[in-house]
This record gives sequence, C-alpha cells and structure tokens, in this order.
Amino acid sequence: MKLFSADAVRITDGPFAEATQTDLDYALRLDADRLLAPFLREAGLKPKAPSYGNWEDSGLDGHIGGHWLSALALLYAATGEEEAMRRLRYAIGELERAQDAAGSGWLGGVPGGAALFDALREGGVTAARSLGSSTHWVPWYNLHKLFQGLLDAHTIAGDERALRMVVRLAEWWLDIAAEMSDEAFEAMLDTEFGAMNESFAELAALTGREDFAVMARRFSHRVILDPLLNGRDDLTGRHANTTIAKAVGYAANSDAALVDAAGVFWRTVVERRSVAIGGNSVREHFHPADNFAPMIDDREGPETCNTYNMLKLTRFLAERDARPELFDYAERALFNHVLSAQHPDGGFAYFTPMRPRHYRVYSQPHEGFWCCVGTGMEMQARYGEWLFGVEDGAIAVNLFAPAELNAAAFGVRLRMVTEFPLDDRVTLTIEADQPRAFPIRVRVPGWSNGLEDIRVNGEAVAVTEMIGAVCVDRVWNDGDQLTFRVPLPLRAEPLADGSPWQAYLAGPIVLAARDDNRDLDGLRADDSRMGHIAAGPLREVADMPLVEEGADALDRVKPLRYRLATTDPIGAVTLEPFAGIHDSRYTVYWPIATGPGRRSALSAHDAHLTIDAATVDSVTFGEQQPESDHAFSGDGAPLRVNGDQRWRELHAPVSFELRDPGWQSRRIHVRLRASEVPTAMAVSLGEFDFPVHEIPAGEDTINVVIAPPAPGTRIRLSPVAGHPTPDIIEARLLF
Repeated sequence: MKLFSADAVRITDGPFAEATQTDLDYALRLDADRLLAPFLREAGLKPKAPSYGNWEDSGLDGHIGGHWLSALALLYAATGEEEAMRRLRYAIGELERAQDAAGSGWLGGVPGGAALFDALREGGVTAARSLGSSTHWVPWYNLHKLFQGLLDAHTIAGDERALRMVVRLAEWWLDIAAEMSDEAFEAMLDTEFGAMNESFAELAALTGREDFAVMARRFSHRVILDPLLNGRDDLTGRHANTTIAKAVGYAANSDAALVDAAGVFWRTVVERRSVAIGGNSVREHFHPADNFAPMIDDREGPETCNTYNMLKLTRFLAERDARPELFDYAERALFNHVLSAQHPDGGFAYFTPMRPRHYRVYSQPHEGFWCCVGTGMEMQARYGEWLFGVEDGAIAVNLFAPAELNAAAFGVRLRMVTEFPLDDRVTLTIEADQPRAFPIRVRVPGWSNGLEDIRVNGEAVAVTEMIGAVCVDRVWNDGDQLTFRVPLPLRAEPLADGSPWQAYLAGPIVLAARDDNRDLDGLRADDSRMGHIAAGPLREVADMPLVEEGADALDRVKPLRYRLATTDPIGAVTLEPFAGIHDSRYTVYWPIATGPGRRSALSAHDAHLTIDAATVDSVTFGEQQPESDHAFSGDGAPLRVNGDQRWRELHAPVSFELRDPGWQSRRIHVRLRASEVPTAMAVSLGEFDFPVHEIPAGEDTINVVIAPPAPGTRIRLSPVAGHPTPDIIEARLLF
C-alpha cells in the first residue's frame, strides 16, 4: 500500500488533532539557537546561545536538534503552520554554516566527534569498540538523528540545501569507512547506531547512488540479523530500542532477505513480546518472552522510543504488503501508547509502567532532553500518515479519525467525520468537480466482527469482501456519502506468556482504572539525569482485586466507561480509556483469580518493595542507560549476558556515581552473582578505602556502612590481588 504523504492529510478534530497541536506548541517553545549550539561549537564557531542541559550537554549533545528538524518538517506538513517552516529553514541555514566551517563534510554535535570518528580509519577493532563505550555514550545514535533530520527536511519539507548537506555528510563517512576492515566495522555495529541503514537506504533511493546502497547493507549488524534470517528469536536481554532501529533499517532496504528478516522481527516483538498498549521492554531491554513477571514488577516499563520505531518498521512493511495485522498493530499503538505518552498540556513520557498502581512522568520544554522527547516530538506529528493510502487502485481508509484527504490523483477530496472511538459511526463524504469512478477500500479491524450498516447516500450497498477490508466500487459524485458503523466489542487480553494477568479492551482501546494521585514524585521531570523515571513509591499488588478470566464482568456505564466486577474482594472498579489518564496512578493489568494460592503468588511481585523503598539511588551494571546516567567507568570489567541477566566481571576497577541529594543514605548495597568459590572485592568511597570484603561461596550481596556521600563522590569497586573476583549486578545507596 502506498500511504498518502503527510501534507495530503489534515486531521480536523478529536484526540489526534489535539495531540498534534500540543506537540506543535511544545516544539515551538524550544530555542533554536540553544539546540544548534553543539553543532556550531564542534565546527569551531561561536554559538549564539548556550547549549541546553540534561542529555544535551552530557555526551549526546545535538541529538534533539536532529529530531527537531524531523519534527518541524512533519508538523509543517501536518498543520501548515508557517512558523514551523521558518524555524526549519533557519536551522538548516545555521547547520550549513557549521558544515562549511568544518570543511570536511562533517557535521554533528557529538563532543570531539570529528576526531572520534576519524580515529576509526586505522584504529581497528579496538577503536571500533571504543565508539560504543560509556565514555562516548552512543555517538552513532546521535549522528543518525541528524542524518534523518536532514533527510526529512528535504523529503517532507522540500529543502534542497538539506539534501546537499546530508550527501556531504554521507561522503565524509564513506571516506572513513573505506579504510575500515569488515571485522572492525562489525565490531563498531555492536552499539546503538539508530537506523543508519535506513538513512543510507533512503539516501540511495533519492540519489540513485549505489555506494550509498552498499553502505546501507554494510550497516547490517550480523549478530542481530543472522538469527532473524533463520527465523529465530534471539532477542532476550538485548537493548530493545537499539535492536528495533536496526530492524527498521532492514525493512527500508531493497534486499528481499533483509525485508524478510524485518518481518520475522516484527512478528516476534508484536506477537510474543508486547503488552496491550503496543509497547514492549522492561528497563529498556527485552525480557524473556515466556516470563512477563518483570513487566508487572518494574517501574521502568515500555519505552516510548520503542513504539516510535516499531511504528516506523510497521509502516515500511505495510507499504510492501498491506497485511491486516500491521494496521491492527498501528491502530493499537497510536490510540494507546502514543496518545498516552504526551501530556495534554505538553510534555513527553519516557517509560509507561505496566506495574499496577504506578504512574508516568513528563518532560518540560527547557528541562528534559531524553531520547523519548525527540521521538515524541516526531511521533505526535505522524498520526495522519496512517489514515489513508492507495491499494490496488482504491483509496484505502485504514484508521478512523476526523480528517480530510486531498486525493489529487483521483480528482477528489475525501472528508471523514467520526467521533470514533467514542461513537462507532463513520461518514466519508466525496468532494469532486465531476463524477469520478474508483473503489474505496475500508479496513475491517481484526478485533471487530465486521463493519455494519454500510450505506451510500442512505441506501444499503453491495460490497466486495477481501482479507481485512471491504470495497465499494462505483462512480462517485460530489456530495456522495459512504457511511458505516464499527462496533467496539469488549474483550479481555492476557499477557503474552499466558500468566494469569489480563487487560481489557473496547475494540482497539485499552481500558484502565484511575487510582489516586498521591506520591507522584517528579511528575513534571526536572533536568536531572534520572528525571525520566517515575521514582515514587511502588504500591503493593498482593491486595489487588481479583477478576474472573474473560470480559463477562464488564458492563457499559456510558460511552467508553465500564464497570468491572471483581471477585475478591467482591466489588467493582471503573475503567476508562488508558490514553486519557494523566497525573494519576493507574492499573492496566488485573490479576485473574486462579484458586486459593493466588494471593500468595501475588506477594512474590512485592518481594522487592522493601529494598526499593529504602533505595536512594541505584545503578544496574551492563545496562546502557543506567551506566551512562551514573558516569560509569570500567573498560576492564567485561559485560556478560545470559538471557535477560546482565553483569560485569570485576577483572579491573569500576567506578560510578550514586547521587544522594538529601544526604540520606547509610549503606552501599552491592548485588552479586553467587559464586561457587569464595571471592573478594575492595570498596572505596571517594578517597576513603573500606576494608577488603571477603565474600563466602554462595553469597550474593555485600553491604558497606557509610556516611552520606557528597554530591559527585565516586564509588569504586576493585578486584583484590590473589583472590577470585565476583560478578557485579547492581549497586544501591540505601537509607
């Protein structure tokens, strides 16, 4: 299916329109010169304003600037707002000035980026691996945002300068890559590089240059690709957004085998690793497909960036083969995760916890510059691209929302009026200067029992049924109306691992209970490195109401409001669309009553609450974001992964910062992998060395009594000569 370009669709009303306007307001509140400062600085030019803080001055400098280019182009296409275009043109001009000053084609905000990448020429595998070290964070990921931002500025907003600039940037990289061995290049890919394979594939299509197409294929990370080529799920324990973006690049490629691999990836994630809202991952990583307990337990649930990239992947696949399940997923993700990830007053969510009775936090325009702020600005501008397409000569209506389509190739405009999902009626009105003959293809959602009451100008009409759609083929006159209903059946949906938890849906709409608004710590996040995590206390789940399996206990109270009868205790709760719940704790998944042992089983989900409540700050070793957020250093402590377990072997000292702004902590608590032999480890806090800790065989924790560390004090864990060393999993500051 060929989806209509963004500027051919205007969303006219409803939640999608409101979300787009909120996004536009947020994007225009940002200061262009502050976003552009890293690029001018790295080109040797004086910035016009200081750089923003948070992630924009701690190694990922400039990544939001790249996202902002894409967002402005998309927002202009979606709304026609001239200020968005003016800002985009200004930004491109400043970036062009920076690229000209650099002289080599290089353009970027990565601190010391030009020299960092240039070291890859002759640095071999060692230099390639260092590119993904915690010292440099993720420079390729950062650079990808600029690549794609320039491409979007050209393809969506028509800026010819942006194309010239991205070609120069690509040629700069080709010159470096030509001196890299295949071994070094593959080692380099063992990091987060966004979807550089997508960007080079798009650039190849725009320019017709085979060298760009070759580079797109060279960015195929074999560790990820090879299992997919064999139809194998090897995702457990992998950083989800790193991996999803790589699969996006496979789908964007012209190589059929890569596209097939992308399809395997999509099915694996959507069918085996996703939750009801369309999101996936816990603590940014894929948990085991047969164990969703971490999804219920953890405060760091599905990440917004993941769903942004899953939607990009879905679109690439749908444009090749419009399989019904692709649009079912897109609808689910848009109406639930995407809509819920932006506050109605502005601000984006990073994690959307599935932990019952927890909550989300939101960014503020000049404070938080997380990855999910960048993807959030883009994502909220992309609703319109899903609504209409062209399939087998028909105008395809894919999703139901108030919108207008300029179908110039058909000689008509199509206006869709609906209050879906609040009301199930949809009206399509034709505007044409003369009669036009063509089919209209209307999607039949996989969750539905079919469309009902299909009429043209009030008269029942024959339709052609096909897989996932119905088609009305006729001569259309100005003012003709095609009307139909899309009833929303109620259903319960268990977790994908079959564990006794279920969510409730009305059609594609995930329903949830609004809990209370107490202890919403950091609801509006500040500029701290960990501000994107909803750090308020976790609530117990052991006393949650139990429900019967299935949806029979749901009764409709009013449109999209339902009463859910519970069995233990006997009572009821009110459910409403999840996407509309903000500034509150919420519950999406409910424990199913399975017998007398259910309460004790639920208690297992609360086992970590005591230590969680006592935690001032913590770092999980081997996880990219926590290590970066805590200034981790430890190149001599190799990362090891077994399924979803991650740890570092303590062959050399590691150091990190744990923050205690309230001066509350009293202990350093280190969690280890239990060893079959005694081990030993030294602990230091700043300049103070504690006695060596000898750890008996089978022991999996140590505790060190401390006075509260001063801000910026580094903690160091070191091996002890002559002793086997432990494997370290996590460190915490505790009250």
